[in-house]
This record gives sequence, C-alpha cells and structure tokens, in this order.
Amino acid sequence: MAKKVNVHPSEIDKSSFFYVQNCGPCHPGGGFGEYDRKGNFYYNEETQKFGYELSGDDPKLDGDYTSISMGNAEYGASWDRSGLSEADCLICHLKGYQWKERGAALRAGLFKYGPTVGAGWATVKLSQEDSWNPRAEEVEIEYSKKEVAAFENLHLQITRRPRDENCWTCHAVSDGKKRGRQWSPETDIHKSKDLSCVSCHPSDKEHNFSKGNTIQETVRDDLDHTMNSCEDCHYKGKDKTAPKYRHPFSPKHLRRIACQTCHIPFQTASADLVYDLSTGTAVVYDTSKFLTSDPIDPRKKMTNISNWFPTIREFKGKIVPAKSLVLIYFGDLDEKTNGVKPIFLWKIRGLKKPSLKDNNGDGIPEMNTIDEIKAFLKALKEKDKFGNPVANHPVLMKGGFLYQLGKKGEVEKIKHEQAELIDFSLSHNIASGSNVIGSKGCKDCHSKNSPFFLRKVLIDPYDEKGKPVYIETWGRLGMDREKLDRLLSVQ
Repeated sequence: MAKKVNVHPSEIDKSSFFYVQNCGPCHPGGGFGEYDRKGNFYYNEETQKFGYELSGDDPKLDGDYTSISMGNAEYGASWDRSGLSEADCLICHLKGYQWKERGAALRAGLFKYGPTVGAGWATVKLSQEDSWNPRAEEVEIEYSKKEVAAFENLHLQITRRPRDENCWTCHAVSDGKKRGRQWSPETDIHKSKDLSCVSCHPSDKEHNFSKGNTIQETVRDDLDHTMNSCEDCHYKGKDKTAPKYRHPFSPKHLRRIACQTCHIPFQTASADLVYDLSTGTAVVYDTSKFLTSDPIDPRKKMTNISNWFPTIREFKGKIVPAKSLVLIYFGDLDEKTNGVKPIFLWKIRGLKKPSLKDNNGDGIPEMNTIDEIKAFLKALKEKDKFGNPVANHPVLMKGGFLYQLGKKGEVEKIKHEQAELIDFSLSHNIASGSNVIGSKGCKDCHSKNSPFFLRKVLIDPYDEKGKPVYIETWGRLGMDREKLDRLLSVQ
C-alpha cells in the first residue's frame, strides 16, 4: 500500500481506496476501512468533508486519497460515492451471511452497502466477467427481504459463537493458497471430534482471538501463545477430554521436535508453491507442478494421488513443518543497507521487455538464462510512465541468489537472504493413527531412504537449463553429512 506522504507518482503502487475495494472482502470493515492514517473519516457524510480537508493535506500524492493506483493516474478514490466500510458484526455472527454479494459490492466501490448486502437485505446483480471475484453491476437495497436475516426473528439467526463456516469463508482463501489448509472431519482429527475454530481460538469481550505463533505473520504479536498448545491439552491436562499422549521413543524428540511435525505428515490439497513476478504479471505454480506423493523423488510421476509433503525447518529452537513459497521478482538494491525493495509490477508491465524462451516445455516462457536476466536488468534502467527511473540498482531475486550487472556489464550471482524461501507455518490438518510419522517405529525417520531427512524441498523452479532445483531437508536443518549418516543409521 502507498505511503501516506509521497513525493512523486512513481512512489505509489496501491492507494488505501484500492486496498479497501480489492482486499476489503476478506476484512470485516472498520479501522482502515473507515479512517485515514491521521484518524479522520475518509469522508463524513454529515459534514460532507473529506479527511484531507480537516488535516489540510494535499490529496494528490496522499496514499489515502490519491487517484493513482498501479500506475493508473485516473484510478480514482471516490470516498464520497463509496462511503466507508464500517465494522460489520454479522460477518462472523450471522448464519447464511452473503459473503459473495458483499465482496461484489465492495469491488464495485460501494463500501457503505457492504453490511446491508451481507445481511441479505439487497438485490445484487453480479457481473459475469470474473466468476471467482465478481463485481456488482447494480445494488438495490430492500429491507423487506427475509431469506437470510428477517427482522422479526433476527435474534434467532445471530450466533454468539461464530460458526466454523463464518471463519472458514475468509480463511479458506488465504490459508488454502498459502498452506493447502482444509478444515473437515476427514482432514483434521480435532474437527472429527466436533471441535470448532473457537474451541482453540476463543475470544475475549474485546474480540482478541487467542492465537499461537507463526513464522511469517506479525499481526498482533502481543497475542502470541495465548491459545492452548498441543502440550497444554494432551500433556498438562488443561482440556480434561483430550487424550493423553503416549510415545514409546525418547523424550528428547518432544523437546526438539514440535508435535505438528509428526502429526501433519502430508497435505492433500494443493497450495501455491511458486510466484514468478519477473515479467510484471504473476505466474503461479501450485504444489502439483513440482511436488508429488514421493517425498524423496518429487519428479516421479504419480497417478491419482495429490499428496505433498511439508518443508521441515528450524523455528525458535524446534523443528517444525512449513509450506514454502518460492518467490521470483525484480527489486531495487540499496547498496548502503544491502536491502532490496521489490519493483512495482506496473512499472515492469510498462517496459518494452526483452523476449523469453520456454526452456522447460510447459508452454510458459520463464526467466532463467543469464542472457535473459542480463537483458531484463538493462531494460529496468529505463524510465517509468511518470518519467522517473524504474530502479536505480535493478536486481533479480531468484533461488536464493541476487543477480545484478557488474561494473563490466556482466551478470553477477550473489547469495542473498531476501532471495531465500518464504515459509508459512502449518498447524492444522492434524492426523492421528497410522498416518502419523513414527507410528511404524524409528524406521519412519531413521532409515537409509528416510522420507524425513532426505525429503526434497523446491528452491528454484527452473535453473539455467529450465530444470527444477531441490535441496534435501537435512541441508535446511544445517546438518553436516557425518551427522546425517549417524541419524540415518540409528534404529
């Protein structure tokens, strides 16, 4: 999202208006949906004043009011027409809430109608252009409608404890794409025992939901570890109905390895694995492209099996499971800090781009040869549509490496932290019984062909010849070959 204060249009990617319009469907409103970054209403219908009029700011380059978004100087920010996206209690507490229709109203820039549409008190005509993310062509408010939230018995349709369907409608999209998460009796032992989302994630009266601690997310870190852990319920007895664990192996395993590592042995739903943003348009590959139900040889063609295996990594002193994401993008290197700021995709789309070849034969040209990388790095030294340099020091981030043009104009390849995998924690889809790692004894991990230590992790979808590059789990865990050999032989 654009900064509050900008010097020139080239600094702006997405405005606050764009964010509410396109990302608001998965947020319940309030906060950034109503107030600018100085605490003023974007637009007050009673006084008919914009927030920038109260603060005296110039709206042209103000990230909350600018008409610029993604390089489009006429995108607009018509807060007086859209109204505000107010907090909507019913999005969590109403049976049969109309998420699809509410999202369509927001995408049409009709923010103030969102809660009314969600409650079912409106007739919405949806566009047919995008069936996944439709936009409302017409919204007619009709409070006499009773199909969802009839006024005379509204209290019967409002639930104190949010139903799983209300939580899942939003979380299925992001968590499904990030982690392949599912929530059904077939995929999670807790769901099969009739536990709900709020069984583990209860809220206080201020709507602070209990949470654990994940690798990437930084929202409300002050609430980390406020929910019961696996050990709390199954070892310390905080939940009297939870079965007590009985493991035959050394307690060292429990001190070193998180419970989820063994109890999330594999995932059965595909998830996004690669985001290639190098051409200015997102090319997305999911897990089925590079991972199979054979963790040691993910390139082996399997039939009728869509399982894939998590990454195993270290996090805060424990070995945990994760879903890795490979990210390929162009950035602007700050030589003083060695930090890389991603280049806005609209700038790359606006370039006269060099051609790419399809080296891996999947029908999609990819950025992988040194000549292709060199040509693009040179092109990124041009100016954008507003007359400013696209990048001062353009670099490509790919497969753990930073690619840049050296003083002699040749491509240099350097290890860089920001080019490493992005890992997302896995904590749902908990298995029990024979599927759990270790249920068949030590040989599940400690064997010559260990699917645990020798598990392959994708780090680059295509090398210079178009072939995928993998690393084995023991390497990600920082082990040397001597320690690996010792662990593979212990049974």
